[in-house]
Amino acid sequence: MTSIKMLPLLEGANLIVLDEGVDVMYARKLIAGWIQMRKVKDPNHTFDLLLFSGPKSSYQSEPGPFLSNSVNIYDYYTVDINELDINIIYKKDFHSLEHILKSVSVKSTVIIDCLSSLMLFIGMSKALWFLEKLSTQVPQVICIYRQDFVKNKLACIETLGTTHVKIQKFSDIQINKGLHYMVEFVHRKVGGGVLRQQELVNQSITSYEIQSEKFEQDKKSEFAYENYKQKIESSFRIEINEKEMKQKQETVLPYLINTNVVNTSKIHYQPEDMDDFDEEDPDDDLCF
Repeated sequence: MTSIKMLPLLEGANLIVLDEGVDVMYARKLIAGWIQMRKVKDPNHTFDLLLFSGPKSSYQSEPGPFLSNSVNIYDYYTVDINELDINIIYKKDFHSLEHILKSVSVKSTVIIDCLSSLMLFIGMSKALWFLEKLSTQVPQVICIYRQDFVKNKLACIETLGTTHVKIQKFSDIQINKGLHYMVEFVHRKVGGGVLRQQELVNQSITSYEIQSEKFEQDKKSEFAYENYKQKIESSFRIEINEKEMKQKQETVLPYLINTNVVNTSKIHYQPEDMDDFDEEDPDDDLCF
């Protein structure tokens, strides 16, 4: 059984996209847990972190695993003020993508923070080209994508790469010292087929160890709730009990009195004092 903790080790997880919103920015925390997990599995494994959404100094307040010797941080966000000459900037930017592809280790897991910023800098088509080239060059790419970061969102982000992880807020549990959120991941298997799973994540804020459990809706409760909705359709009580049913059956309706008289009906009219009754024109007083 695959869990979110072991997801990077899943066969075929070559390009993992972490899809997060502004109200649940836990992608870096999840990656920190993955770095810890990989260090236990393989102490010699390395990571190349490519920054496009903030300077290297921004990671000083991030989880400790990013500051370990196994993580190499490359700052592509900061602009050197000594290179403000337009010709130098244009030349460097023109060859920057090729330069990045040459600088990363072919044996490292590459982390992109974040894809939204990269698309903002160089355009969507060029960013996707870079991502495709990079994913064929290194064993694994993990990239953060923020839905509300840019105006022009990438449509169908869940179809990008081999594995899509949607990070969602979950507020139905008590908050303690840990991090609590929900993830829904979709993984396309090497031999065909799709693995889809929802999990509740409980992550330590000290060790960043990931613990999770599969999230399944209570079918019985859901069925009972649906029956309840179908049954209660009025704001007042519409059911009748046994006593009320007996009273209803014993009640004699007015039109059932004198049932022996068949096919006889007559309208009885008693004129009042002010009535001007005219047999030839009964509606004379109505001014028709």
